Amino acid sequence: MKLVHQIAGELKVMLSMVTGLEPREQRLLFKGKEREDTDHLHMVGVRDKDKVLLLEDPALKDMKLRAARAVAAQVTQSPRQPFIQV
Repeated sequence: MKLVHQIAGELKVMLSMVTGLEPREQRLLFKGKEREDTDHLHMVGVRDKDKVLLLEDPALKDMKLRAARAVAAQVTQSPRQPFIQV
């Protein structure tokens, strides 16, 4: 089966193996429009050797950054305790 005969959601799953981004974190754009997971690529005009743009969802990226900052803040604020007391 050719790649263009797949559904956009299937392409996202394949790309997640390469990029490390979960499918829900990805946005696929073709001809300037975001494609839904249920869109058949050939039905929206994707042909062999066409370019499809993959972007990381900015909202989820922002949420990840905020969560990482919150964890880092907790680590720096917690009192340090020795692992072994003698």
